[in-house]
Amino acid sequence: MSDLTVNGLRPIAPLSAGTKPASGGAGGDDFAAMLRGQLEQVSRMQSEADEDLKRLMAGQSDSVTDVLVTARKADVAFSLLMEIRNKLVDAYQELQNMRV
Repeated sequence: MSDLTVNGLRPIAPLSAGTKPASGGAGGDDFAAMLRGQLEQVSRMQSEADEDLKRLMAGQSDSVTDVLVTARKADVAFSLLMEIRNKLVDAYQELQNMRV
């Protein structure tokens, strides 16, 4: 149970000694692309859960457990995405309140 991954999400690896963090405007593009990718992944997970539920309701699948697991994974991924959004909004508001 030590290897917990959700559809390709990997743990964040620490920076190695030779790696420099991104600086300047180019890093913003990478961050935006990463967020966009995560949004798309959560959307795909929710679509898969919906399709599994439709197949179950139509009688094309008899694995209730698989449907519940898929739905729960999508729910957890969405909850994590909302927490990240909330942290980003909080950070933005804190930056707005700073005096220069």
